[in-house]
Amino acid sequence: MSFVVRYLDRKGFEFKKNLNIGIVPLYNSMKKMFTPQNTDIVSVIFSKDRAMQLDAFLASYFEQVANYGVVKVLYHVSDERHNRSYEDLKLLYRNLPVEFIREKSFRNDLIKVLENTSCGRIMFYVDDMLFTTGVDYNWFKNIDPLKEILSLTRGKDLTHSTVLAKDLLVPQLTPASDQLLRFKWNEITEFSDWTYPIGVSGYMFSTTEMLAMIKSIDFKAPNSLEANLQVFLPYFSNRDGLCMEYIAAPCIHSNITQTEGYNHVLGHFSTDDLLALWNEKKRINYTAFFGLKGLEAQTKKYDFISRKEFE
Repeated sequence: MSFVVRYLDRKGFEFKKNLNIGIVPLYNSMKKMFTPQNTDIVSVIFSKDRAMQLDAFLASYFEQVANYGVVKVLYHVSDERHNRSYEDLKLLYRNLPVEFIREKSFRNDLIKVLENTSCGRIMFYVDDMLFTTGVDYNWFKNIDPLKEILSLTRGKDLTHSTVLAKDLLVPQLTPASDQLLRFKWNEITEFSDWTYPIGVSGYMFSTTEMLAMIKSIDFKAPNSLEANLQVFLPYFSNRDGLCMEYIAAPCIHSNITQTEGYNHVLGHFSTDDLLALWNEKKRINYTAFFGLKGLEAQTKKYDFISRKEFE
């Protein structure tokens, strides 16, 4: 029996690989070893040369997320200019539970983060996300990540994919709790955001399961991490999906720094544009995104305010 893994390559075309899934029953019988030992959540954020956008994410996170836990930022800088911008961030968030880890070897650094945390669950984020609505991490404590995959980038307003540049069919959404909706990752037959249960943009997993997975694959940056994790898709496609009614933490597609794959983005600002504005003591007006839904949030152009009063 084979399984088709799909993701976008650097040219924007769909790449397909047939995988043998004869070992799926064996994996399912063994995965009890990945059961989280507690309900604590560590949030891991990937960032590259985007202090300005990371600031917007962190500011919205600490304003919109209740009962948050420790935050780990794994960041890469291309030169000293960008390094100074992250040093600014360290000062700005020095009184909040954020640990900044400058990347030396992305794979080794990430493994170390997961090995050293006592949290039973891990939430992955990327730096061009931000929270547009209130979230309480206590809502997620009853989730079994070995049976259910939470994604904060899904919601009934996810009707268009900016990555695939097409409208999307939305699966049936049914109440899972007062705050969460349940859906099936395998309900829709065409490849889309709604059939993609393993990602690094607002997904929650068992820490021990994710650690075992990343130790068994090669990758050098967030994009190749996400792409190569798709080899485990047969073990995840039958798990339930969970989301909030509306997208809680959309990706804002105003610039791009990754070099491993193709992405349809708006390109309002270059990395240098944002760095120059940051050096002028500006920050993204992240509160302007609060309450926005779906595509409106994802495609909204940044505007900027002074950050001097926050320093």
